[in-house]
Amino acid sequence: MKRTTDYVDNHKENGASSEKNVKKRHRSHGYESHMQLPCDVLHLNIGGDLTAVLRRTLTSVEGSMLASRFSGRWDESLEKDRNGNFFIDQPIELFQPMINYLRAKACETALAPSVTSPEFESEEKRRDFIRMVEYFGMTSGIYPTVMEMCRGEPESAQICGHPNLSVVSREWSTFTLETRGHKRHITSFSVILGNVERAQIGWVRTGHFVKKLRPGDHKGVGEEKFTFGLDCCRSGLLYEGSFTKLDGLATENGTVIRCENKGERWLVNGQLVASSIALEETFQLPPDLQQYSLIPAFSGKGDWKVCEVELDPVTSDHKATISHAHL
Repeated sequence: MKRTTDYVDNHKENGASSEKNVKKRHRSHGYESHMQLPCDVLHLNIGGDLTAVLRRTLTSVEGSMLASRFSGRWDESLEKDRNGNFFIDQPIELFQPMINYLRAKACETALAPSVTSPEFESEEKRRDFIRMVEYFGMTSGIYPTVMEMCRGEPESAQICGHPNLSVVSREWSTFTLETRGHKRHITSFSVILGNVERAQIGWVRTGHFVKKLRPGDHKGVGEEKFTFGLDCCRSGLLYEGSFTKLDGLATENGTVIRCENKGERWLVNGQLVASSIALEETFQLPPDLQQYSLIPAFSGKGDWKVCEVELDPVTSDHKATISHAHL
């Protein structure tokens, strides 16, 4: 009998200790002791319609306003209806598809069809949905982009996805930034240079740029056919091997390079260094360049980060992917 009593007492002690440890870890992540764990069910009133969702579903896109709002730190100050449900002032027909997408992503597997972003028959609803997604800071989660190697040896590089799109490559290689599960094209992006050699940053035409994952030397962005970009090493612009010098262009560790409107404008640390319109006489690009399907591309050896990715609000039936050939 005493042995049983001792077991119960020890079990209670271990349980209490475990609970204290959980609460301690919980507080260390920014949650107060009275708040719920991130896996709790949240009851929502979405524009007058009631639904329930796991907290971890709403907070799955790291860095978003939605993740911050429902992290658990602000539960007491968030708007609620008279029954205590968290109130979201959005139409259910827009917010529910976003929740369903996040739920589907949470159980996505390699063997099942990939999850696609919500689509709407009404153009007005589609634009309203994109506006709502942008407002909540959910674009990178609902309309994802991924970095992939298209020249070089895969074993020589480490690629990180959202929210910290970045590359560390031990060999000089070329990478592309592509969309996944939706038809919105990338129009602008920024690159933060680290310790990188021979950085070339620009665009490639989809459907013409064949992926070649193999050892050996290869041309970079702006040198190969169907590519153009900024050559940070030689301080100029490249289009299919044709070079145009840019006076005063200098880059170093920490330099931010911004490419806007599919190569129409180039900025370095916020300063305009090139414009395809201003360089018409010296830097010849196809007059209908922006009508092509283009995706960002990067060549270099070292490390860099990609940020401030902007997507075209108008979708296209042409899927932005490049040809694949493991030669």
